[in-house]
Amino acid sequence: MIKSKKDLYSGLMFVIIGGFFALWATNYPMGSSVRMGPAYFPTVLGWIAAILGVIITIRGFTISDVDPNPIKWQPLLLINGAAVVFGLLVDPLKIGFVGAVVASVIACAYGGYEFKWKEAVIEAVVLVVVCWVAFVWALGLPFRLFPWDH
Repeated sequence: MIKSKKDLYSGLMFVIIGGFFALWATNYPMGSSVRMGPAYFPTVLGWIAAILGVIITIRGFTISDVDPNPIKWQPLLLINGAAVVFGLLVDPLKIGFVGAVVASVIACAYGGYEFKWKEAVIEAVVLVVVCWVAFVWALGLPFRLFPWDH
């Protein structure tokens, strides 16, 4: 029957998540490929993910594999939580773009196998500079860089 639980579970995850977003997007206007509406991207990406999930699920019944490793919850929660931290700090809590990037990089680094403060701080500084160049300078997005900026 099932030869690869890892493929079966990950394939089903893709089918469920992709199908959810593709169907949820039907609440919005689709548009066309020339003039995309808000539903275009989630619909196309959702159905592509669902089709990929069906292919991976079929592999779960046809190709043997080892059992999946147990889930490591701390890195999973810290790395995904870093995106939430960024979203909360950059706008609702008004800590600023720089503080939000630094906090989320530190949270991600803490979720890794080895956490070293020096490396995390260097990564945060480099990412702040890269994000500032890309989003503020090049694209002109009006981010509040620091809490005291207006």
